[in-house]
Amino acid sequence: MTTPKLGVLINEEKALSAARETDPVALVVLRSTLINPPRAAAARSLAERVRAIHPQAALVPYVWHLVSHGAEDGVRELGTRALPGEARQFGHLQDTPEVREAWQTTLRCAQEFAAKQVVLRTPASFTPGAVGHARLTAFAAARAAEGIEVVWEAEGLWEPAQTLVLARKLGLQTIVPAFDGTGRPFSGTLERRWLRVDGAGPTDRLRGVLAESLAFALEGAEAADEDGPMVLFAGPRAYANLRSFARELALVDPADDAGLRA
Repeated sequence: MTTPKLGVLINEEKALSAARETDPVALVVLRSTLINPPRAAAARSLAERVRAIHPQAALVPYVWHLVSHGAEDGVRELGTRALPGEARQFGHLQDTPEVREAWQTTLRCAQEFAAKQVVLRTPASFTPGAVGHARLTAFAAARAAEGIEVVWEAEGLWEPAQTLVLARKLGLQTIVPAFDGTGRPFSGTLERRWLRVDGAGPTDRLRGVLAESLAFALEGAEAADEDGPMVLFAGPRAYANLRSFARELALVDPADDAGLRA
């Protein structure tokens, strides 16, 4: 199987303080843009900081919650940026002027990042019925027309098999947990899947045996995309866990692994 590509999913810019230039990072996903997408100057500054550390990495923002989440999801209260309009006119991929304007904010942010992809997180209130299917289909088609690929992170009642069928149909990638709640690694097809490592079972640390089990699972998984699977590391130990996994794959020099056991 092709060697996995590794990335980090960071909530705040300060998480970059844990990065090293030797980290084999192919992708930096910025979850902070779900709550407060930066304005143009701040987006350029953030992109410059990321590329100073990871010059070969692609940057991917999350879609603003005013596009994806409804008022009942409780996300709007977390942010400081807003747009005028009635709360019920935002979110859930509605075809409204308010949602279209919110998407333009995300698009401008993606353009400052030179991003070709965006992560769309849909909340549990975005259900897998006919309306949800139709809105996701329309959103993916509109983004494809703009040259943007959607990476879908579904919460709630969407089943993995269901998301895979839609991902194939709509040309999406999807984000799924790399481990279940007991620490067992992902199994099944890796087609159109990005694996997200939030921690590892009951701990935040990707211990050697868990890194080994994930690497073994990737080797035995079905039909990965041609350019290899993507593994994203999130949480407070994102960079440490990435290095632990990279060491298992022999992508880093063990001598450069100082601090992993801290």
